[in-house]
Amino acid sequence: MNSFNRNIQIVVKVSKFCNLRCKYCYEYPELGNRAAMSRAQVTAMYHNLREYFSMIDERDGLRTKLDFIWHGGEPLLQPTEFYRQTLADQNEIFGAQLPTSNSVQTNLMILDDERRQLLMDGFDSVGVSLDVIGGLRVNLAGRDSQQRVAENLDRLLAAHAQVGCISVLTAQNIHAVEQVFRFFEERRVNFRVLPLFDTGEPGQTTPFEVSAEQELSALAHLIELWLASETMQRPPAPLDNYVQIAARYLAGAGGAEYYDRREWLPLVLVNTDGSCFTYGEPYGDPAWSIGNIFTEPFVDMLAGTAFERCAVEAERRVARNCLSCPFFDACGGSLVAETEPHERDEDGHGTLLCTGRPVIAHIAELLRDRVPDTVEQWRQQYTIA
Repeated sequence: MNSFNRNIQIVVKVSKFCNLRCKYCYEYPELGNRAAMSRAQVTAMYHNLREYFSMIDERDGLRTKLDFIWHGGEPLLQPTEFYRQTLADQNEIFGAQLPTSNSVQTNLMILDDERRQLLMDGFDSVGVSLDVIGGLRVNLAGRDSQQRVAENLDRLLAAHAQVGCISVLTAQNIHAVEQVFRFFEERRVNFRVLPLFDTGEPGQTTPFEVSAEQELSALAHLIELWLASETMQRPPAPLDNYVQIAARYLAGAGGAEYYDRREWLPLVLVNTDGSCFTYGEPYGDPAWSIGNIFTEPFVDMLAGTAFERCAVEAERRVARNCLSCPFFDACGGSLVAETEPHERDEDGHGTLLCTGRPVIAHIAELLRDRVPDTVEQWRQQYTIA
């Protein structure tokens, strides 16, 4: 049984510096920037978070778990001693009062013995960015990184590390999603597919863009592959969430309540300079920063006008786009509330085109036809009077 009642993800952009130049990266202009968080800054963040969450846990009679996701750039370019020190600081500051977990999102280009040991000892899980095919994840000389990363991935798996992967769907690989699926199926690795989005840099992603029809077709094909697989326990994310929503819809069961960030903020993104952003608003734009976690109390950040503005915008997206959706009760609106601006498409009349909705509808029909007995059991269990 879990020893906590709720959790928050803290995505820590420890540095933007990177040893790759992936052609679709939204941090592309800053990948040569060596600026990095210091141990003192991260320690200040820990104290700030401890003060806030200890206070609200005592107030609410609940226990919060803090999930730290170390991100970049390439976070493993930072010295291993930095992580060993800051993880020791984390244990000392949070102690047994606030449970924590730590994961790292890496391109896994470098896996020497020191870093391999750090990944095994210091992190609860490792996320690896690997498209399998496509040729867009290249080094500074323009050479493809896929083979080297795949070899390092196999080394981690052989050491029994807890690993998941992310693959970006682009015009270079969307025709070959089965090949991508088989790669991870063979290794029994859970993975996420992330359709290419506009980075905001003029012309950067134009040659690699995929249409909405291509994206939906690829996601539908991945669901079919998962249903036919005997080894992949979970469908690729975000399809795992879509399957849960479809199942709740078929059962007549409700999901999350109407989305309100004032009640709980599920994720905060901490930029290298300490400025914080909610997921779904323009990351990196100072006008949308809710405050600086190195220097401002977290309680004040959540009571500030910038955070209120973010909460209102999320509510408006849900109210404008979700209330008429047949899956709203089973979904709660987070698919739209937490969709980043560069991932959004509109129908020309102010309504967002939720990628999840047609895929969830497709999954619901598949489940209705393939497991009718299970669907009926769900309905009997969750019948709403």
